[in-house]
Amino acid sequence: MRNLILLIISQMAPTTKRPNRDNQRHVALIIETSKVYGREILLGISRYHKIHGPWSIFTRERGQDEADPPWLKNWQGDGIITRSLDLAICQQASRRGIPVFSLRHLQEPALFPTVFPDQKVIAERVAEHLLERGFRSFGYCGVPDNRGWELARREAFAAILKKRGATLLEYKPTYVTDSDQNWEREQTEMMKWLASLDKPAAIMSSHDSQGVLVLDACRRAGIRVPDEIGVVSVDNDPVLCELASPPLSSLDQNVVRLGFEAASMLDRMMDGEKIEARNYFMEPGEVVTRQSSDVIAVDDKNVSAALRFIGENACTNIDVHAIAQAAGQSRRALEKKFSTRLGKTPMDQVNEIRLRRIKQLLLDTDFLLVDIAEQVGFEYHEYMSRYFKKHTGMAPGQFRRAHRTKR
Repeated sequence: MRNLILLIISQMAPTTKRPNRDNQRHVALIIETSKVYGREILLGISRYHKIHGPWSIFTRERGQDEADPPWLKNWQGDGIITRSLDLAICQQASRRGIPVFSLRHLQEPALFPTVFPDQKVIAERVAEHLLERGFRSFGYCGVPDNRGWELARREAFAAILKKRGATLLEYKPTYVTDSDQNWEREQTEMMKWLASLDKPAAIMSSHDSQGVLVLDACRRAGIRVPDEIGVVSVDNDPVLCELASPPLSSLDQNVVRLGFEAASMLDRMMDGEKIEARNYFMEPGEVVTRQSSDVIAVDDKNVSAALRFIGENACTNIDVHAIAQAAGQSRRALEKKFSTRLGKTPMDQVNEIRLRRIKQLLLDTDFLLVDIAEQVGFEYHEYMSRYFKKHTGMAPGQFRRAHRTKR
């Protein structure tokens, strides 16, 4: 896995702080409030601002693609964090010496320093979530236009499944770009696509609002979710995920942390530090499981029982003999079935869940290693550290420092 979190090698520029009359930095936040992604960025910025401010902040309620406020053309502030669709005004501000940090555009060459969730890791985590549940037939429901982030995510998802010997069938909606294709016709087309999938199947949706539409099409078509089709989306918007029927599983992109990092980097730029204009990638969060993917989709009752037992006990120091006993199989027979149906061993499954739990605790808590070791089934934290390094190439403390926001 490539290095995910902002490893920034920068040098101090000879510029000085921009003067202001009230001893506060004046920062414009050109970020939408209409979507959970933008609101979580603002929350992350606010957390940084409370610790390291105060800043004088401009923000207002806005949609994702609204035009920039025209007064930015002549504004003499201290810094801008933007998710603007059109970066022309921000480029003008940059030419006047105002530091600009972008959170939207994945492009080469980058106009400004840009932080984005790592799309490859997003695809990996959704794919593993679904593969762990035994799915072997997959669909991907994307966006109508080929956006950079979406293309990277879709290609990574397809590559992971190809390696695991799984099939993928893509569906690309058209109702956003085609004025003659309304939502009702779109749902009819989607129902046909859903019917064409080999079941049981699992679908990755590019974002939560698209996931809601997929689940609606399943319900209209009489397709049982998650028994026949499991669905996982991205963004983890609690309103949309609970609005869906059944509730929608979704990956949390860790956007609050992204906002915190963006504010930190802008603060350094306002101090005169030169940060290279390129795309930086940050590690996302995990899939939040809800009913739409809460299933073991394996046509073998022994493998299904083993997967369920592993999911419930992976962090209690189980071994393959205990797994085989819970599955009602001999060790040799169970390992052969795992290899045939899942392409891995029972202990591979244990290790994946255990390592993911250790990473989560390292990144999301301040627990000492001894406390983490206890939670994941190690008697001594030294054993856990050797186990973690063997499987990741990094010591736990090194992983925490490299991938976690310093608060």
